[in-house]
Amino acid sequence: MVTENLENALRHVRLPDKTITLWVDALCINQSDELEKSEQVGQMHEIYSRAASVLAWLGPAAGYSDIAMAWIAEFGARSVELGIGTKPNLRLRYLCQADEKDFSSSEGAVKQFIKDLKAQLSPTHPQYSKVISALSDFFKRDYWGRIWVVQELSTTAKTLFVCGEKIVTENELHYGLRVLRNFRHYRLLTSSHGAQLRPYDESIISIDTRNAIELLKVRRAARPVPLIRLLRSLRQDKATDPRDKVFALVGIAEDRQVLNLRPNYSKSCAEVYINTAHTLFQAGYIEILSLCESLQRMPELPSWVPDWSRETYRCPLQRRTLNRDTNYPTTLLQPRFSASGTHNFIIGQASGCNEGDNKTLSLSGTFVGEVQSVGAIWEHEGVTRWLCDLNNLSQLSSRAVEGSKQAQVTWRTAVADQEIWHGTEKPRLSESTIRKVHEFLTNRDLGHLDSQTFTEAGLGDYNQQLQEIARGRRPMLASGGYIGIVPSETKPGDSVFVISNADVPYIFRQQPQGNMLQLIGDAYVHGIMDGEALEGSALIQTIKIG
Repeated sequence: MVTENLENALRHVRLPDKTITLWVDALCINQSDELEKSEQVGQMHEIYSRAASVLAWLGPAAGYSDIAMAWIAEFGARSVELGIGTKPNLRLRYLCQADEKDFSSSEGAVKQFIKDLKAQLSPTHPQYSKVISALSDFFKRDYWGRIWVVQELSTTAKTLFVCGEKIVTENELHYGLRVLRNFRHYRLLTSSHGAQLRPYDESIISIDTRNAIELLKVRRAARPVPLIRLLRSLRQDKATDPRDKVFALVGIAEDRQVLNLRPNYSKSCAEVYINTAHTLFQAGYIEILSLCESLQRMPELPSWVPDWSRETYRCPLQRRTLNRDTNYPTTLLQPRFSASGTHNFIIGQASGCNEGDNKTLSLSGTFVGEVQSVGAIWEHEGVTRWLCDLNNLSQLSSRAVEGSKQAQVTWRTAVADQEIWHGTEKPRLSESTIRKVHEFLTNRDLGHLDSQTFTEAGLGDYNQQLQEIARGRRPMLASGGYIGIVPSETKPGDSVFVISNADVPYIFRQQPQGNMLQLIGDAYVHGIMDGEALEGSALIQTIKIG
């Protein structure tokens, strides 16, 4: 059946003087035949890879969409030409903060680019409201939130993005998006009205480019991306059939041959998710536990299986990145925590999945302690109460040390001992950063902190990391004096375990039936992130997770 959206696309791309040959997935795959659909969906990546070119239809022109396409084409093309964002001295967020006198005579074109960018995105520009509205609406289009879009973007074929009568190249879109994203970051760091952003800063910062960024990351990757990274990065994308949150990705994953997952529409959604999780565990991806959340889950799923039909609200403490220094198919976790004493990940490591019982997972691990007290939930109380509770629990810890070292434990724990991303690296918090944070926060009233306070102190990056890590988490004090940050669902009486081959600790809750545990989520627990819990005569036990 030809839908209205498809009809619009065909009318816009047809040529007046010659015939063009198109492959359209909505027409070429029988959506009502499960067997045919399973077979054809498995071949989609090969079909797209053989295409001479790919037309990505964003929809008909509407509102100020022509303005958005023109802005992306202009600033994307100029950014490519000038090399902005490709060298350390040409990072946009720093160029925007520079004075005109800071540009050398040879950098006249870069200086003009920054001048034009600031002018167009200034509230004094006559087209300002239209440009902001155009860009905001453009990145809200349904296209950016559809999971199947990743198929057409994963090919090496030339891709053109079509919106109404306007066309932009993939290069223009990528660099135009980078310009917008980095200008938003610059505005966020330089807004100067206390906790409240200026209205025109807020309008720029609120432009949501996340979906487009994640899709283009897949497109721009130097090589195919592992399935677990695709599942995490594109989890917020929409699918009419929730099984497609997996099926749309298995054919383009770097490790598709190792995992050997195939689309099968005869299986229920729960069966698909459980089978996918089992397969990933057997391949050694034990950090799949970090993608699980215990709230608002499909009831048929055990707690160790992520519900990919729902968006996650908690950022995993580690993210998998490609390791370009080793042979296929090795990847790395950033930053390199090693709570179980392991450091490297190679596909094929065994993980201990049960045979015959596909809803129970048996793993070996070490009990660290019982949760004794928990602090405020970030979303409910905000930064001030959250930091106050973390600081108070830290002072109650029997592991607390005197003076500045105790305070540094608090400030490291607040951000899970992580810096913000630097390229493909997400390092542990540096000594220079922690000294700066300590000097800033020591003897300060934690009840009167906001983002602007951090920014003015030159700690905007620390605050950005705090905002990301703390969302969906709360401070915790466990038996043994351990301080950490744990999922917001955590309660006193829950257990802290270090699982064999896992890089971060996990929180579990005893279930009423037998000796079964429910997974709550991952945790940062200061003092055990580098294998300390397994030193000496640590007791290793088998735990069953349902």
